[in-house]
Amino acid sequence: MEAFVEKKAEFNGLIDEVLGHLEVFTSEHIAYVGALQKRVDAAEGRRIQEFHRALENMSPAEAEAARQAERERILGREKKREMIVAELDAKIARELARVRERYPQYYT
Repeated sequence: MEAFVEKKAEFNGLIDEVLGHLEVFTSEHIAYVGALQKRVDAAEGRRIQEFHRALENMSPAEAEAARQAERERILGREKKREMIVAELDAKIARELARVRERYPQYYT
């Protein structure tokens, strides 16, 4: 019985250590993704400013064509984003179903 208790305590210690590493990794990853998003947002802000400056030097017909191209670009990016979100949602649903099937005792 003592051996079991020792092994159980050792196992719990290992699990705690793994969870600690996972928490550190997760927080570092979230910080990294946040920094990347800030860079993307700053670059997009600069691009929009340059676009508006360029519009000032265009003829009305050129400006309208540029605005239309910008609207199409934005719609394309939004559709791509929606596709990525749908793929991630499907992946998460499959993984959740797999975990629920494997460990039904935790999902009553």
